[in-house]
Amino acid sequence: MLERFGHWLMAGSFVVLALTGLTMIFGRVALIPLFGKEVYAPIAAAGKWAHNNVSWAFMIGLVLVTVTWISQNIPNRQDLRWLAVGGGLFSKGVHPPARKFNAGQKIVFWSVVVLGASISASGLSLLFPFELPMFAKTFALLNGTGLPQALGYGELPTMLGPHQEMQLAQLWHGIVAFLFMAIIIAHIYIGSVGMEGAFDAVGTGEVDVQWAREHHALWYEEATGAAPAHPASEPAE
Repeated sequence: MLERFGHWLMAGSFVVLALTGLTMIFGRVALIPLFGKEVYAPIAAAGKWAHNNVSWAFMIGLVLVTVTWISQNIPNRQDLRWLAVGGGLFSKGVHPPARKFNAGQKIVFWSVVVLGASISASGLSLLFPFELPMFAKTFALLNGTGLPQALGYGELPTMLGPHQEMQLAQLWHGIVAFLFMAIIIAHIYIGSVGMEGAFDAVGTGEVDVQWAREHHALWYEEATGAAPAHPASEPAE
C-alpha cells in the first residue's frame, strides 16, 4: 500500500507540475496569442501557485519511492541478460527472467531518482534564491576537479548574484524537466498500453500469476516457492 501511495503521489503531482510548468514556459509564445492576456493571466497565476505548492507533494513522493524501492533496484547479472534481448519487447514470446524490477524498470527508477533530486534542488533554489543558491558552490566543486579547464571552459564563476543564480537555476530546471517528461511519457506508455497487464501492479496492487511467471520469473519463484495449483492473483507488493 505504501509503495503504491508513494508512486501515485509522485505521479499525480508530476503531471500537475508538468502541465503548469509548460503553461508558464509557453504562455507568451503560444497561449497568449491563442486566448489573450485577460484569459491567460488568471491561468498563469493559478498555475504558478499550484506549481510552487504541489512541488512539496512531489518531493515527499520521491522520498517515499526511493526509500521503499532502492534496495530492489540494485543492478545485478540478470539485468545484463534482460538488456541483451531488449527485455523481450521486440521479440514475441521472449520473457527474460527478472526479479520484482527488471532492468528497464531499474533504469526508469534511477532516472527518476537522479532527475527528481536535481529538479527538486533547482526548484528549491528558485523558491529560496537567497537561502539556497546552488550554482556558485557547484562551480567551485567543478573547478576543483579540473574538468571545466580540461574542456576549455576555464575557471567557472564562483561569485554569482541572486539574479544570476536564479537565471541558471531556471535554465537547469527547464532542461531537466523536458528530459524528465520524455522519460515519463515512455514509462506511461510501456506501463499502460505498451505491455499488457503492467498497469495492474500499480493500479490494483495485484498481477496475474501467469503474467508474473512470464515477466518476473525470479520474483515469482521467490514469492511463491512453487508454482500454484490453480491460477490466482499474486500481490505485487
